[in-house]
Amino acid sequence: MDNPEEQVDRHKGAKGRSIDERLRDNPILRARLEAIIAIAENEDGAIERADDAEQRAIEELQKLGNELMHARASRQQERKSEEQQRQGDPSVRRHGKKKSTGTQALEKSR
Repeated sequence: MDNPEEQVDRHKGAKGRSIDERLRDNPILRARLEAIIAIAENEDGAIERADDAEQRAIEELQKLGNELMHARASRQQERKSEEQQRQGDPSVRRHGKKKSTGTQALEKSR
């Protein structure tokens, strides 16, 4: 089995950032990982059975997966929209507050 320090070196991001740097930039991921570590450490003694710890860890991993998929989809959509705006695609509209107050009535209604 590999030395854990070697594993960390191999798993640095594409930009060579450490796991700590990357987690600092992703608070949702950090919070879920901290919750999983807390389950594993069971410092407060709240989890008595290994089956319960496993179930809670699985639940946290499912939540993590769901959050990561939603965050990834949002980032992809933002990038796609920005790229279409840069290319001058007229079908892309920016979201923002409408500036129109509506059309004025030409005559009074009866």
